[in-house]
Amino acid sequence: MLLGIESSCDDSSLALMDLQTAQLLWHSKISQESAHSPYGGVVPELASRLHAVNLPLLAKRAKEFLGGFSALKAIAITTCPGLSVTLLEGLMLAKTLALGLKIPLISIDHLQAHIYSLFIDKPVILPLSVLLVSGGHTLIIEVHDAQNMQIVAQSLDDSLGESFDKVSKMLGLGYPGGPIVETLARDCPPQEKLNFTLPLKDHKGLAFSFSGLKNAVRLAILKERERGVLSESFKTRLCAGFQETATVHLVQNLRRYFANSPIKTLGLVGGVSANAYVRECINALCGELGLDLLLAPLEFCSDNAAMVARAGVELYRCEDFTPLHSLDISPHTRLPFVG
Repeated sequence: MLLGIESSCDDSSLALMDLQTAQLLWHSKISQESAHSPYGGVVPELASRLHAVNLPLLAKRAKEFLGGFSALKAIAITTCPGLSVTLLEGLMLAKTLALGLKIPLISIDHLQAHIYSLFIDKPVILPLSVLLVSGGHTLIIEVHDAQNMQIVAQSLDDSLGESFDKVSKMLGLGYPGGPIVETLARDCPPQEKLNFTLPLKDHKGLAFSFSGLKNAVRLAILKERERGVLSESFKTRLCAGFQETATVHLVQNLRRYFANSPIKTLGLVGGVSANAYVRECINALCGELGLDLLLAPLEFCSDNAAMVARAGVELYRCEDFTPLHSLDISPHTRLPFVG
């Protein structure tokens, strides 16, 4: 039995997974969205204090489910990337349990965990190319095994998830912005959406960028405000235009990538992968290029401990343990970048 712990941002989560079958036995998460919503984004110190309360509660529930922790053989803990003050809360719990139970710790990169969200209760399919779109990252990652992953493309500035949140905030719509923007965009007839310039339109390499698109949204809002109050019609048209342009940018980079890649399987992961429009467009691209598309269940697209545990199972099988005294946290990923 393996315990997974996730606290990289504003979700406290624990999961229990069978080491032999990789079957998810128990999973629980406490969201902090309502606490951060008034601020329009995550407040790190507030998130840290809430983790300090929520993680012990989840540990108690896990212990009650198991009837004690004697069956645990290892603990997988997210150590990077993320908010240092929140990662530390999870690490303290993991070290305390590992020391008391005398079991090994497995350090998990949060990006690595998102990749394994594709394989909860399923066998791993490799090699695999992954588009990771979340609140903190927009990446293409090549995965060959649990210890061999390379980032081959990334955002030059903002992530797509962050941009969804910022668009929502600029429109005064609340946090988290992804579901709000997606819902409004869905109500807009295609011919009425606002048109925005495609990011890095003439760029020949593999890279993402959303700062220019975000600024174009800001300017469109300022221009509309000069005419009066922002109408609901304008908000839906803007959200539809932003979402379409951002998604076309994703598709454009994937098309360039697969023109030179022998890998024929694409995984779509991260919080933004729950967006139905993004899924639809990526699925259409895969159909066109003859690729197999892997999607995580919607409940495991956002941050969760089940994906941490699933990654932990693979590293446990490799005996990739981290000594208790040397385990530390970092705001940066450990995955190498291949430029």
